[in-house]
Amino acid sequence: MIVRDDRLDTIADDIVFHFPRRGYLGKGMVISLDKFTAVKMYDKVQARWSKAIKELCGQISKTSNEGEKELLKKRLDYMRSVDMAVVVSEEAGEEKKFADKKLNIKPHRDRLQTLDEHEHDVEYKFKDPQDHLQLVFVCAMWLTGFDVPTLSTLYLDKPMRDHTLMQAITRANRVSSYLINKVTKLNGEVIDYYKCVPQQ
Repeated sequence: MIVRDDRLDTIADDIVFHFPRRGYLGKGMVISLDKFTAVKMYDKVQARWSKAIKELCGQISKTSNEGEKELLKKRLDYMRSVDMAVVVSEEAGEEKKFADKKLNIKPHRDRLQTLDEHEHDVEYKFKDPQDHLQLVFVCAMWLTGFDVPTLSTLYLDKPMRDHTLMQAITRANRVSSYLINKVTKLNGEVIDYYKCVPQQ
């Protein structure tokens, strides 16, 4: 089954390994089957992200090669700067529905309804190439009619087809001259877990 826990664990491990090692460190989007899975994937990635940061600190302290140490430090700085968010639509009675699945939607809902000190919301921050909000977890929102030129990576884990699929791919594939780590965006990257990671 697509939302089986051990399968999602495998995907979370892959995202945490892949995301900080891309050439163009643009924005990323994890597309899950439903709202519950989007929150669950956020929790799983967050836990592994924290663990990866600790492991990276250990690697740096043990490395004597200065070139390698510098590379690891850059990765560490990037990982420490990355902010993540869940972006799902609101529905009546959602707190109980999520709690029944041992998930907490409240901090995510609060964040979506709050403006920062500059009166910017989550959407504005994700569209801003300089903002630290780098990775969002969605299931339906922002898949169509949503333009983020620096969106460079889609982690796709739900069946998508026709217009919705093409719109999502087009968003990621848009060229951007905005330089990130001295690299320009010439294309996007789509990692399709739905077809690649066994569901049974």
